[in-house]
Amino acid sequence: MGGKAALLVVFGLTFLFSSYQLKTGSVSTRAAENLFGYYAKKIAHQTSVSGLNIAATRLYEDPTWRGPMNHVAFKGGEFNIGFVSMGDTLMVASEGFHDGVRDTVMAFFSLDNPYTKYTFFTFQENGVSWAPRDSVWGAIHTNSVLNHQNDESIVFFGKVTAGMGISSPPKNSKTQFLGGYEVGVYVPQVTNMNDLLNAATVGGFLSPNPLDTLKIELNNDGTLDVYVNSVKVHDDITFPALAPNGAIYAAGPLKVFGPGPVNTQAGGVSIGSGNIIYLANPFVYSDDPVSNPSSDDLLALIANDDIIFNNQIISDWEMQCVLMSINGSLTATNMTKNGDFNYLGSVYQNVRGNAKLFQSFEKNYHHDIRLNNMTPPFYPGSNNLQLIAWWE
Repeated sequence: MGGKAALLVVFGLTFLFSSYQLKTGSVSTRAAENLFGYYAKKIAHQTSVSGLNIAATRLYEDPTWRGPMNHVAFKGGEFNIGFVSMGDTLMVASEGFHDGVRDTVMAFFSLDNPYTKYTFFTFQENGVSWAPRDSVWGAIHTNSVLNHQNDESIVFFGKVTAGMGISSPPKNSKTQFLGGYEVGVYVPQVTNMNDLLNAATVGGFLSPNPLDTLKIELNNDGTLDVYVNSVKVHDDITFPALAPNGAIYAAGPLKVFGPGPVNTQAGGVSIGSGNIIYLANPFVYSDDPVSNPSSDDLLALIANDDIIFNNQIISDWEMQCVLMSINGSLTATNMTKNGDFNYLGSVYQNVRGNAKLFQSFEKNYHHDIRLNNMTPPFYPGSNNLQLIAWWE
């Protein structure tokens, strides 16, 4: 019996060890499968993320780019890129594959112009303050500190954003922040108007000599007289005839004379200067967008340096246009004159000059609500993409 018992013990131990080895092998196999599955999922995910980053880079270089980008090999996997336009938002999806595993990453970009949505934008406030009786209807932004003289007659009807804070904390101030406020918001600076220059060269109107002064006189019948220095080069011409694609550029100074009104083609006109823009008279649109929100008259004046208002004689200004000073300010020829400055449009300036502009003027800035859905042709920043969401 002792020998049989010993034999049973040996068989039992052999069975137990065999069973243990089978279970150990099964666990090891499952562990390896899990490891390889996890690896495949990670590679698929990283491939889709990389694909989306590559697509985003291409879009920032060329916002009109829409692929194709399919079955692109990447690090042992591959990815596909897809696009869906939803009004002013672009969705970009990247689908990554590796070893039969799929993963998708999506990003949402805003196609809005980040500048024309503001009634008033400054990159540097330069210590200038908003003064009593100043008012702004629409969003206002500065990348520096927004200063105000803490007076109840200063009214901001839209949201106020400031990169480096707001003087006299709004919640305890007399100044009225009716649209709310937010600090720590930063918007990139405009650096050039190359798109406008290129468009004026092909399909628009170009004054290429930086030593020449381009003068545009807005006639009261909606036509224009165009001069290069003192020589008239166009008489009673329309904006569509002068610049069919809506792009006008002068390498030298630009002078704009009224009285207007401004009558543009649908889509509008952008006039740029590689120097200063000098405004001799106020002017408004032929079809007033206040009374007719469907008006297709739209004019943008874009200066590389200052935009200068000649207020030596004119006291009250009624202006309808879009204004941008890329490296300068909005300023005036007479800093101590009294009057009213009523404006409809969107202002961008690098350095705040408005306290010097009509120093004693009562300034009222209104946002042209059409700029929520349209942008002047070839306007700087109009091709900028802003990432608004990223989903993994």
